[in-house]
Amino acid sequence: MVLTGLIRKLGHQLAEIRERALRNILCKVEHNLICCADLVQERLLFLHLLEWFNFPSVPMKEEVLSLLNRLVKYSPAVQHLVDLGAVEFLSKLRSNVEPDLQAEIDGILDGLFVLPSEVPELYSASYQTSQTELPQQPEILTGYFPQDKSSFQLEVPPQPVANPTVKCLKFSTFPWLPLTTADRHVLSSNESSLRSSNHTLIWNTCELLKDVIMQDFPAEIFLQRPKIVQSLLSLLKLAFGGEGKHRLALQSVSCLQQLCVYLRNRLNFHRDPSFFSSKQDTVSQNSSLSYCHEARVTHHSQNPSPGSSSPRPSVVGRTGQRPRGDGQDWDAVSSSGSSSHAHVNSRVSVHSPLDVVHLGLPGLEAEDALELRFQQLSLPQFCISILESAVPLLKTGSRQMIIRVLELLAEDMILIGEAISADIWDDSSLFAIDMKEKLLTVLGSLGDTMCYHKNSISLEQPEAVLVHHRMAFVSISLFAVRLLQTLLPVEKASHFLPEPMSAALFLVSLDMPVSLEYPNIHEAVVAYLEQLNSENYSIYKRTAEAIYSIECTCNFLYDVGKEGEKNLLELVELADQALRSFSYHQHFPLVKEIIFICSKIWKSAQASPLLQGESQKVFLRMLSHPLLQVKVKTYHCCLEVIKECLGIHNVSKPVSSLCNGIHFLLHPKVLYEISAFGIQEPKSEV
Repeated sequence: MVLTGLIRKLGHQLAEIRERALRNILCKVEHNLICCADLVQERLLFLHLLEWFNFPSVPMKEEVLSLLNRLVKYSPAVQHLVDLGAVEFLSKLRSNVEPDLQAEIDGILDGLFVLPSEVPELYSASYQTSQTELPQQPEILTGYFPQDKSSFQLEVPPQPVANPTVKCLKFSTFPWLPLTTADRHVLSSNESSLRSSNHTLIWNTCELLKDVIMQDFPAEIFLQRPKIVQSLLSLLKLAFGGEGKHRLALQSVSCLQQLCVYLRNRLNFHRDPSFFSSKQDTVSQNSSLSYCHEARVTHHSQNPSPGSSSPRPSVVGRTGQRPRGDGQDWDAVSSSGSSSHAHVNSRVSVHSPLDVVHLGLPGLEAEDALELRFQQLSLPQFCISILESAVPLLKTGSRQMIIRVLELLAEDMILIGEAISADIWDDSSLFAIDMKEKLLTVLGSLGDTMCYHKNSISLEQPEAVLVHHRMAFVSISLFAVRLLQTLLPVEKASHFLPEPMSAALFLVSLDMPVSLEYPNIHEAVVAYLEQLNSENYSIYKRTAEAIYSIECTCNFLYDVGKEGEKNLLELVELADQALRSFSYHQHFPLVKEIIFICSKIWKSAQASPLLQGESQKVFLRMLSHPLLQVKVKTYHCCLEVIKECLGIHNVSKPVSSLCNGIHFLLHPKVLYEISAFGIQEPKSEV
């Protein structure tokens, strides 16, 4: 809940606005909508509370002093007040107030003199308050000290930052939702059922969670009271157990996946522009307070909804259409409820949000909101916990388990992208360091799992096993790369990525089917590999060049065999690439086809100099090829061409036409290569 607006109004020139802002804050504190741990972080609050007594009109003196007396029990408040010179100010103020208020001031001063080690430290777990810029030396108005304005000079020294601010979070925690006794009972009974040793009870509880509970409660309730989530994560360990225990793990995976979907919906709901209005409701429309309000309104109906007799658990006695966990319920007037429910609403006056606070809320104040906020899971913590618990399940031999876990991880990855930024690797806060350590452990585990499935593929295994490991390797690889793209910039990969993931990415880079089916993923893998390991990247580059060369070989032979007009320049380019992989495929008919193409190009009088020059380069490379078999085959094919053109069977043909076929051999560069190197070749075959 944003406090800055209310706190600023405490320093307004109009007494009515100051008084209304103070009543608003006190009301929220009284009903646990704001806890003291939130207020003590706001330095500007103490500035305005002390300045309260410098205005000409000073209402609600007792309430201001009572609030200060309540806050001074916390060390951040003591620090703020001492820095602002409150000791001297309150000492002088004491002699100018009524005797019954002097006792309050004495209590505040006593709190300011308590040693820091004796003051309990409390910090808000609900959100981080931002640093508030304080005004420059505010004007002291006439009040209790009209003659001596120097009696209270507000000095605001710069505040040192004890702990670095968490910069890596896009979203941390949802607004706090209090629960009534009935709500808490529903959650508590499901928590105890999940911890039972009865497998049937656990199974039925998971079904109830999916079908009813997660639709009745806003999804963030399960993060703010995380025991159900923790129990579901514990159930994932049963995936490797026998006697049907893996079925319970599957149920848990299904529950967690549904919770991720609902959390994403709630996140979208809170980001809706209509939710962020300048006039905030006192009670969240989806909190159990609003449930309680409607239940109280419908209680007066003489014709209760037929749904009230349903055996399914209801949220705080709500008898109409249940609110769902997707954040889409509770419009101003819902038309989806039962007819009797709508009839009742038409006869009951609409209460303002402030009226709701004054309604009887059974059991609401029995909760320790501060303690619960310390225990709640933030969205990033929830996401990382799922990664830690679910990734080890990808090594199971169950295809169904791997598919379901990957579906859960896909939903979790969407939330990760919404909650954690790539700045986590540069963040030095304790929270970010903890998240980094857990993420690196998860990435290392993912790399091990990918290598495990890749190395488990063997032709000696049954086809079903081969398919299982191949499917697992490809699917897990896709998830791992997309997770890296979400969280880890390429330029930081060499500093953080664990060795198992580096080895796994090398295997993925060499996987031809993956590169063809998922070219974007393949490009990302190569980019990471280039940063991670220069040796592996060099191997990949040479492999990729060899594969491309073999592809050119196949295309060259296919095009040569086609009938009709041929693109000779394209054929020469393919031939040049094909020679690069000759040591791998050693397809010697390729040599003969290349020489025939060169002969054909030089035979034609219309051939362009560019085409002749390119074909000559290819021919010279064949004459000087490092493989002996290639040189032998090249000279042998040249001899065959010469015999074909100058053979005795051509005695009746004109000499000029006969010599055209060997023009490619008569160029000075070719003759020099043959005479200087071919004749001097130590190998007798050449």
